[in-house]
Amino acid sequence: MENEHSERILVVDDEKEMCLMLLKFLRQEGYNCQSATDSAQAFAILEHNDFDLVISDIRMRGMSGLELLRELRLKHPGVDTIMMTAFTSEHSYSDIIQAGAADFIGKPFNLAELKAKIERVNRERRMLRELQETNTALDVVLKRVEGDKEKLNADILCNLQQMVFPYLDKLKGSRLDEKQRAYVNILDVNVSKITSPFMRGLSQMRANLSHMEIQIANLIKAGKDSKEIADILGVSVNTVTTHRYHLRTKLGLKGKKVTLKSHLKSIDFLVM
Repeated sequence: MENEHSERILVVDDEKEMCLMLLKFLRQEGYNCQSATDSAQAFAILEHNDFDLVISDIRMRGMSGLELLRELRLKHPGVDTIMMTAFTSEHSYSDIIQAGAADFIGKPFNLAELKAKIERVNRERRMLRELQETNTALDVVLKRVEGDKEKLNADILCNLQQMVFPYLDKLKGSRLDEKQRAYVNILDVNVSKITSPFMRGLSQMRANLSHMEIQIANLIKAGKDSKEIADILGVSVNTVTTHRYHLRTKLGLKGKKVTLKSHLKSIDFLVM
């Protein structure tokens, strides 16, 4: 035995001599293998053991090899199959492959030919598993990148909502002459254009919060009560209470037994 293979093979054939010959050959090639002389015995073995490949005869007593193949695809979809038969005139290669087998070989066959087919099936299975693992890893990376991008967008928007928008609102509400008001309006439009891509990247729930609600939410999250928030923002306690009610509504907390503070602590997008 030159090489040891990690793949496990189950041989299914109602001819015991064929089973013994194949077991001897496969073990010489370094495979871990077992045999069964009918489909029922094969399924009993598969119930308690993991196999990568089943090599099965087609014409057998009881359940045929093609019936075995159909059941394998349902119960053990990760197991590949190579079908073999002495009645090649009754079964075409394309029919067997379309039925779900990985390969097909006619009896009598050269053991070197069977070896080549086994190696090809095993090689393709390993390549498929590597591809699936790579796709899974890429999916994780892409989701992480998308999450980081969304977090960055949320942080930028949150900073603008806390550091820029409140002062713009105060400017728009102050006594300005016509020229000053025109400049403030231009600034307001330009800032809106800058923030619109970030708004599109955020959920509707986030985008629906007003500047004042964002400020109050962050202060609630920081542990401030309504009176402290009112003093910090220069508004009445009633105004803070109204905004707290709006926050619960927009965040889907109405009728739920959860405090606004505890819910806000679980939301990263409000962190500056």
